[in-house]
Amino acid sequence: MASNLVKVPRLFGTNGIRGVAGKEIDSDLAFGVGSALGTLFPKGRVLIGRDGRLSSPMLLEGVAAGLLARGNDVEDRGLITTPALEFMVKNTGSSAGVMITASHNPPEYNGFKVVDSDGIEIPRSKEEKMELLIHRDRWRASCQPGRRVIREGRVGPYIEKLASQVLARDGIGNLKIAVDTGNGVAALTTPRLLRKLGANVIAVNDAIDGEFPGRNSEPRPENLGSLSKIVKEEKADLGIAHDGDGDRAIFVDETGAVQSGDRTLALIEDELLRNHPGAKIVTPINTSMVVSEIARKRKGKLVLTKVGSIEVSRTILRVGALLGGEENGGVFYAPHHPVRDGTMAAVMVLNAVMRNRRPLSKLLDRLPKFHMIKEKIPCKERAKERAIKALKTKLKGRISNTLDGIRVDMKGRGWVLVRASGTEPLLRLYAEAKTENELLEILDEFRPLVLNAVK
Repeated sequence: MASNLVKVPRLFGTNGIRGVAGKEIDSDLAFGVGSALGTLFPKGRVLIGRDGRLSSPMLLEGVAAGLLARGNDVEDRGLITTPALEFMVKNTGSSAGVMITASHNPPEYNGFKVVDSDGIEIPRSKEEKMELLIHRDRWRASCQPGRRVIREGRVGPYIEKLASQVLARDGIGNLKIAVDTGNGVAALTTPRLLRKLGANVIAVNDAIDGEFPGRNSEPRPENLGSLSKIVKEEKADLGIAHDGDGDRAIFVDETGAVQSGDRTLALIEDELLRNHPGAKIVTPINTSMVVSEIARKRKGKLVLTKVGSIEVSRTILRVGALLGGEENGGVFYAPHHPVRDGTMAAVMVLNAVMRNRRPLSKLLDRLPKFHMIKEKIPCKERAKERAIKALKTKLKGRISNTLDGIRVDMKGRGWVLVRASGTEPLLRLYAEAKTENELLEILDEFRPLVLNAVK
């Protein structure tokens, strides 16, 4: 069943399978995902969970039907965050897991994140095997169907493990923390953990609702105005914002300023490398120079990967890294579980504030400052490859890295990266420089090149 025997269309993108529910993502595909997983993990117990999207119950039933028909037992965890499901897969001796989610995508989207027995999303080789099986669409029903049990809401062991990672509990009861879960399933974890630790929690958009009425599900600065306002009005010590499935976190400091994922990652990195000099830090190629500067300052070893949480997680395991992180607010802390975990990120930032006994803004002010911008340029799926190829031709001789997309480094000024999104019909443009003027100059040069390549 080698994947190189037959070339089939890719279903998996950067992080799992995603598309518009009812069109690209339907019950037939859900049954195929369950059936293919049951074929890869015969007779094993598989944990399934879902986010709060309106289409998630229907898709979960399709996955469950495929698994049960192959003879796999199914443990239905119901509404749960992705990192909590991954933790449960690893720590319950399960064969695999499936999370029904489209993470930060708009409400009409949905998809599947498939988890291996180690609690990490399956490697690319297994993605290809699943795609081949789904494409063949030839299933044999087991003579002994699997059994299904419902265990919704049981995240106690996960919460306890997170609580054990809190280093300085003294004074947490004096903290006021605003938590904006964006109507996503992180409402089941982060507020619960913080209240357990004794913090005063202000819950924002904490009703799980698949239409995301409170705000856009992606925790970007333009979507966090309400959280910023609440932090200032309530004189909170910090704010935390999650995406739809709870595996990312973006922070608002006590002044109401929304901080980038790069900077909070660098803060966590700085704290850890003080006590673990020489430790390895894994991050994708689109991460800010602040992360590499902290690694250099603290004698850490930086390992670059392609964009995608699977790439970071699998590299952490391969090289024995302590920490991983992404510019979008993803934090991977290996001693807990080397996966992207928004609630774990909250613990790490809380540890930094409590250990230093200084406001979050003051801690972040100590870090080197760079200027970065991230833009989305619409591009049809079928045009992505052609656009990237056209850019490679145009920039020939200037390209410094093609690990993931096209990166051009400008010595002493900054860098620019253009890559095809693995989750949406668009190209992503990242640019960073030491000054705002240099950043604008880089954008003025490269934005038209990208727009022309798309046209």
